[in-house]
Amino acid sequence: MMRLTKTFAAATLAVSTLSGVASAQSPVLVVDAASGQVLISEDATRPWNPASTTKMMTAYVALRAVRQGRAQMDSPLVASANAARQKPSKIGIRPGQEITLENALKVMMVKSANDVAVVIAEAIGGSVEGFARLMNAEAQRLGMGESRFYNPHGFHADGHQTSARDLAVLARALLTEFPEHRELWGIGAVQLGNRVLNNTNGLIGRYSGASGLKTGFVCASGFNLVSTASRGGRTLIAIVLGAASGGDRVVRSAQLLDQAFGMWGGNGYSLQSLPRSGHVFAPNMRSQICTGRRRGVVLADDSDYGGAILANSQTPESMAAGSPLAFFSTQNTAAPRTYSVSAGRAILGPRVGMAPIPIYLGRAPGSTAVALGPGARQAAPSAVAQPQPGAIPGIPASATALA
Repeated sequence: MMRLTKTFAAATLAVSTLSGVASAQSPVLVVDAASGQVLISEDATRPWNPASTTKMMTAYVALRAVRQGRAQMDSPLVASANAARQKPSKIGIRPGQEITLENALKVMMVKSANDVAVVIAEAIGGSVEGFARLMNAEAQRLGMGESRFYNPHGFHADGHQTSARDLAVLARALLTEFPEHRELWGIGAVQLGNRVLNNTNGLIGRYSGASGLKTGFVCASGFNLVSTASRGGRTLIAIVLGAASGGDRVVRSAQLLDQAFGMWGGNGYSLQSLPRSGHVFAPNMRSQICTGRRRGVVLADDSDYGGAILANSQTPESMAAGSPLAFFSTQNTAAPRTYSVSAGRAILGPRVGMAPIPIYLGRAPGSTAVALGPGARQAAPSAVAQPQPGAIPGIPASATALA
C-alpha cells in the first residue's frame, strides 16, 4: 500500500464549473459496488466518448489474458514503432524497448500513457485491431450495451463510445474479478528513472477512502472520471462524464460520493434495469469544451498540480429552477462532507504527498517469461491466443486507432 506523508502542496487551482450545455447533458452515476444498486443517476445510459477511461477495458482484457494463462504479469512486452509514435500523454518508450505487463499496467493507469496502452494491446491482441475485437467481445459478454471500442487508449474515433452505466459495469468487474490487483487502480504516483508521475485522478490523496479508478479527456468528451471510494464498509463507484475541466470533475465526484454515502436507499434501479436513453451516438463536445481556449493551455489528463481544487457549488436557486444536478447540493445528507463550502464555492483540499512506487523499463530480474508483442525476437504462438476473425457487430475489422 502506498505510504502517505503529511506534506501538503501550497498551490491552489481554481476551476470553473459547468456551462449550461454541459449541465443539460452531462451524464452522472453513483452505484453501490457490491450490490449494483443505483443511488444517483442522470442520463446514465446515454452514449458518451470514453476518452482514456477506455484504458479500464485495456486493463481488463490484459488481466483476463493473465488469468487464462495467455500472459504473465512479468511478461516482457516489446514496444513497436507504432506504439512509440502515439500522441501524448506518453512515457516516450522507444521501438524495441521492453516493459513488463505489471509495470505497463501501473504506468498506464497512473499516467494514462497512450504509448504503453498500445504496447499492451499489440502484445495481447497481436495488433491494435485484434485487441479492439477482444475489447468488444468482453464488453458484449459483460452486457455493456452502449460500448464500442476501436482502440486501447481512447483517442477520439467515430463510433468509439460507452456510457456511464457501462463504465460502472466495467468498474464492478475489475473490482470483483481481480481483487488481487486492486492496488493497480489507486496508485498515487510512480517513479520511472528520475521522473515522478502523479495519478491523473485528483481524488487520490484528497478524498478520504478514494481507491481509483481512471480519468479521461479529449475535446469530444469533456473531462471524465470514474472513481471508487470506501467508507463505513461500503464501496461506491461514481462516474462523471463531460465536465468542463479537470478540477470540476474531481469536485463533482466528491460531492456525488458524499451525497451517496449519506443514502441507504437507491432510486429504484439496478445497473441492469436503467432505462435506455433513446440516443444512439455519443455527442461531440468539442465546440463546448475546447473552442476559445488559448493555444497551449493544458488540457491533458496529467494536469493536476497537487493544490486545492475549487469549483462553484450548486445554489438553492438552481435547485428550485429544477437543475438536473440538484443532487449535488450539500444539504440534507447525513454523511460528513470531505469538501468545504465558502462563498458559493466547493473546495477540495490539497493533495496529500504520496511516496511514488518505482517502475522500470526492461525485464523483471530473473524472469524467464517469453517476450510478447510485434517487436519480440521470438514468436510465441502458444503464449498469446490470436484473435479470431470477424468483428463484433458495428465494429469493422479494419477499424484502426488514431495516431
